[in-house]
Amino acid sequence: MGGPGTVAAIQARSLWKSYGTSRGITDIDLDVARGEILALVGANGAGKTTFMRVLLDFIRPTVGAVTVLGFDSVRDSVEVRRRATYLPGELVIPRQLTGLQAYDRFTFARGEGRMARVHALAERLDLDLSRRVGDLSKGNKQKLGLLISLAPPADLLVLDEPTSGLDPLVQRIFAEIVEERAEEGAAVLLSSHVMSEVEQVARRVALLRDGRVAVVDDVDAIRARSRRRGRIRPRNPEDLPAIAQAIAAVPGVADVVADGGVVAFACSGDMDALVKRVADFAVTAFDIAHADLEDAFFA
Repeated sequence: MGGPGTVAAIQARSLWKSYGTSRGITDIDLDVARGEILALVGANGAGKTTFMRVLLDFIRPTVGAVTVLGFDSVRDSVEVRRRATYLPGELVIPRQLTGLQAYDRFTFARGEGRMARVHALAERLDLDLSRRVGDLSKGNKQKLGLLISLAPPADLLVLDEPTSGLDPLVQRIFAEIVEERAEEGAAVLLSSHVMSEVEQVARRVALLRDGRVAVVDDVDAIRARSRRRGRIRPRNPEDLPAIAQAIAAVPGVADVVADGGVVAFACSGDMDALVKRVADFAVTAFDIAHADLEDAFFA
């Protein structure tokens, strides 16, 4: 049996989960450090929720092993759950409970008051804890789920689609709170289909495809390798063919099209050579779009 200290928050090795003839996850190796925010991304059915539920021993792995905070996820599952909080993708809360009663019901085993932290978080989320769950909108129910999972002290936060139904302002507040929890030393594992959220919150991402980890890397590194779209508008329209020919020879530049008074192109990698080549011409505009994770993963 392991224990707390300098060990990783999550260590999964050769992890498989099969559902009869179908597989939930296949041969996953993945580490998450304490204080790290890692996002699982992928299409529906890619294995994100299955992986999270295996971590917390809600379902048992078919093959392989995973340690959470130094504890075996199966043998020491009670200890793992004591140190972790979990927000499921579909949180079910009795309709007759108020927000505060729901918080007490889901966190009573913690045995820790800290109600000042609860009320401070509710204020940041603009959530009225005196209202009954049945009277809450979808967005406010999701806020309550965030409160239940983020307010108690924990060494690991496992959040499945945490910003579903939230408006952009609350998404930003969520990102701030998650960053604060990571600075306190908690590891954060979240899943999302919203790439802008992943870029805003996570430092590393793991792309799951058909139950396998296809890519694991830093957000900035993935973005740097992705293709960006650019446009150049020359001062003299006669320079259009020459610019197109010049930049087409630059490594990393592709899909060059000269039309409508502009040269459009895709590019990746270091921009130095491209910028120097464009500098040989007089231009009125030179734009390169920000590369986001969605473009990177599609690439």
